Amino acid sequence: MHHTGPFDRTVDVVVLGLGDAGAVAAVTAHDAGAEVLVVEKQQAAGHRPNSRYAAGFFLVPEDLEGAVAYLSAMYAVNGELSTVDPALIRAWAEEAAANPAWLDRHGGTYVKMNIHGEHPSLPGHESIRVYKAQPSGSPEGYTGCPMHGFLRGLIAERAIEVRYGTAARWLLTDAAGAVVGVETECDGQVRRIGVRRGVVLAVGGYESSERLKRQYLPISPAHFYGTEHNTGDGITMAIEAGAELWHMNVWPGHFVARFPGGGYTGGTGIDLWGSGRFGPPDDVRAPGSIFVDGTARRFIREPGRQHAANLELLAMDADSLTYPRIPTWWIFDQERFERATLVPTYSGPAGPVGDYTWSEDNVAELREGWIQSAGSVKELAVVCGLDPAALERTVARYNEHCANGVDADFGRDPVTLTPLGGDRYYAVPLWPGGSHTVGGPRRDANARVASIRGGSISHLYSAGELGSLHGLLYPTGGGSIAECLAFGRIAGRNAAADRVGGS
Repeated sequence: MHHTGPFDRTVDVVVLGLGDAGAVAAVTAHDAGAEVLVVEKQQAAGHRPNSRYAAGFFLVPEDLEGAVAYLSAMYAVNGELSTVDPALIRAWAEEAAANPAWLDRHGGTYVKMNIHGEHPSLPGHESIRVYKAQPSGSPEGYTGCPMHGFLRGLIAERAIEVRYGTAARWLLTDAAGAVVGVETECDGQVRRIGVRRGVVLAVGGYESSERLKRQYLPISPAHFYGTEHNTGDGITMAIEAGAELWHMNVWPGHFVARFPGGGYTGGTGIDLWGSGRFGPPDDVRAPGSIFVDGTARRFIREPGRQHAANLELLAMDADSLTYPRIPTWWIFDQERFERATLVPTYSGPAGPVGDYTWSEDNVAELREGWIQSAGSVKELAVVCGLDPAALERTVARYNEHCANGVDADFGRDPVTLTPLGGDRYYAVPLWPGGSHTVGGPRRDANARVASIRGGSISHLYSAGELGSLHGLLYPTGGGSIAECLAFGRIAGRNAAADRVGGS
């Protein structure tokens, strides 16, 4: 919106959004000497950005050249490298590699995991390692991801002003299209805040906007297990300011369950093995589980690639105009039902944020009708609307693979080949989804927002999942938090060093 003044208030830097990216940008700009104002549309009580739902993993490049090669390879389809920005990828590698040192300087704690890149077929996957944040410095009463709690503590230590319950509506621009401020609304009162240096967009994605998901994602429905407040505000503001968008049609995807009767409208991840993590347990035999599509047949090496399983769901039946794999049915037996909760309780909506309070034995959820159950495979198929004979054949063939110790159809890890059996079977419908979207305004190596007309929009920066550099593939668990830390710092320090109108 063209507006050059007057302003109700003027500060050096306005940061929009108080997730991980916004917090780091605010801290960095403040420590560079800027007067910073954070604008957050959620109320202070119950403030739940996506960052609070995370488990706290963040990747760290341990070999810069290998990490650059790895991330670059994720943009190549059929051997052809799509348009990428080498300077952006290198900035990501260098700044993400500096995350541990930055945390050390600010009192953060973490542990190293024995986890590397998720895609071993790509060069450089071993060049990155996953770390996990540990609790340190969270505000009193905080629950959720320890990384976000720690960053909130840094905001509090510096007494950085956070204006909660205030929605950013417009980016204010001068006659040349440069950003000079933000229009906000709080309790029906509109205020225009000018900036002397710059604005950082860190408001998250659009995973809670049905309109934007239908427009941009290649498949529908898709359900996400994070905040219900990410409604694409940053995309709207960026478009109006002339930003170029990218990565709108991709996201790091999973199979997710959905239980809207519990009061939470999003999805939730599943714990396939009852191990409390994505992989099978190390010290005990994994319980039996399979995925089947609408024809009651397996179609994937369960559980699929952790952050690319959604790609397996895209095949449409053009004759019937249906997606046969939506929903996918998770089929398991009494052993898995009794092993552990069916959903993760260490993060996500059933985790510390408490959107769901999941029962330890899954019985309450069974009574709610969220889990289907029957006394035989044939009866379970009827309950789920599947072909009974087809599901019986699928389970029988899977059990044969288990007996032989080799999944002849999909090459599933032999240590997970446990047959389905007993006198009780269960099923949960699964949908495409994940933790967050990545589309939004394109950014460069300096975190500047790209203009649709070429170049960048003056004084406008971005960080976090809004316009993430992660394209078709996601590097591994912790990619998003690592990017939030890295580009939060880049955006914060460049915004702090900027000057609007020579001020």
